[in-house]
Amino acid sequence: MRMKSLLLLSAVALGACSSVLDVSPTSSVASDVAIVDAVGARAALAGAYSALTANGLYGHTIVDWTEVLSDNLQHTGTFDDYADADLNQLRADNNSNTTIWNASYDAINRDNQILQKVPNVKDLSAAEQSEILGEAYFLRALEYHNLVRLYGGGTAGVPLRLEPVASAAEAGTIARSTVAQVYTQILADLSQAEALITAGRSQTRQASRGAALALESRVRLYQGDYAGAEAAAAAAEALGYTLAPNFADLFDATGNNTPEDIFRITFTPTQSNSVGFYYLPKPLGGRYEDAPTIGAAGIIAAFDPASGGNIANYHPTDTRGIWSIARSGSRTYAAKFRNSAGDEDLHVIRLGELILIRAEALAQLNRLPEAVAEYNRLRVRAGVAADPVIGLTQGGVLAAIARERRLELAFEGDRWPDLVRTGAALTLGVPAQQTILPIPQSEIDVAPNVTQNPGY
Repeated sequence: MRMKSLLLLSAVALGACSSVLDVSPTSSVASDVAIVDAVGARAALAGAYSALTANGLYGHTIVDWTEVLSDNLQHTGTFDDYADADLNQLRADNNSNTTIWNASYDAINRDNQILQKVPNVKDLSAAEQSEILGEAYFLRALEYHNLVRLYGGGTAGVPLRLEPVASAAEAGTIARSTVAQVYTQILADLSQAEALITAGRSQTRQASRGAALALESRVRLYQGDYAGAEAAAAAAEALGYTLAPNFADLFDATGNNTPEDIFRITFTPTQSNSVGFYYLPKPLGGRYEDAPTIGAAGIIAAFDPASGGNIANYHPTDTRGIWSIARSGSRTYAAKFRNSAGDEDLHVIRLGELILIRAEALAQLNRLPEAVAEYNRLRVRAGVAADPVIGLTQGGVLAAIARERRLELAFEGDRWPDLVRTGAALTLGVPAQQTILPIPQSEIDVAPNVTQNPGY
């Protein structure tokens, strides 16, 4: 099948929208029809947010399938693309891998339609036009960062498309940009978002200036710009975000607001996610495609070292472990997302992650007591003892932060990129060529200038 990503003709697929955008659901409409007035511009923005709900993105695959690549989840179901991920034996025709790529470029094409067309819409106020453009820049930055951290290897990044696809022939000429070029564009988009979006932190189901700063912090951490990551994290938190008092509140089955929310995706009964469905056992309404890893290096032992990775001995005192892993009959399952209907609003980035970004940046800058104090905020919330701030070494603090990232963000789709970013995937025995995902073969078939990653 030809890729939706690069071979989309000039159309914006406008799915059911978020209620906070206050526009009616719209079906796929040609862009020259859809984005000619304020109503069309608002609908296009709703469609851009709707793209994030696709199965390949936060609908589930970029969350749960990437966790199976890591040491957090093991395959327990029937899908071959999950079995290959569990074994770190991916091929270029892996279906889940392809859906991530397709959905990402579909989303980027929607953003590009907005960025090209909205400046020419005459009946938008200047303020609303800036807001729409700023949010589209944020979304494009998010999508490109997801792509480059999964598919970028060495100096080879991903195809960088900044205008809507004009034709199949034109799309077939695309080639990969370098990692550096992709990161430069991501930061440029975030700079635009921070300048154009007026909402500081008042909106959490749409992009805000706080969300743009938080994403900038994440991006700079991946770049190794630790001073920049720390500064962006501090600037975002200064807008007034605070930790949710109880960890479980973040994953309420109805997706209720918390003071920790920075950017979440709205799901509804008709536009739902499948994360909980893939995690939960069948008696709880799920398909149980994957489950928490056992053994000394598994996630069960990470939450409760005394258990030895044996669920029969699992008695965590950390509230994150109490909430995130549970039993149903003979099944041990990832319990963080407990709504099999999938209509709760999922976090893309929240204050807990921002605290860990800042802690890691501080540690890399050798500001060790500050780093420990930062991540201890999460340990205190989790009901476990704060780590001491004396007798510190940089390596020890970084290892502690890696531990906290694993516990705090378990099953949310962050573990695999973390393992690759830090080089820990190699120490777990993942072959070097498997640490970077393959460019889907179907993409290379229609865009021969897109080179494959080594080993595929």
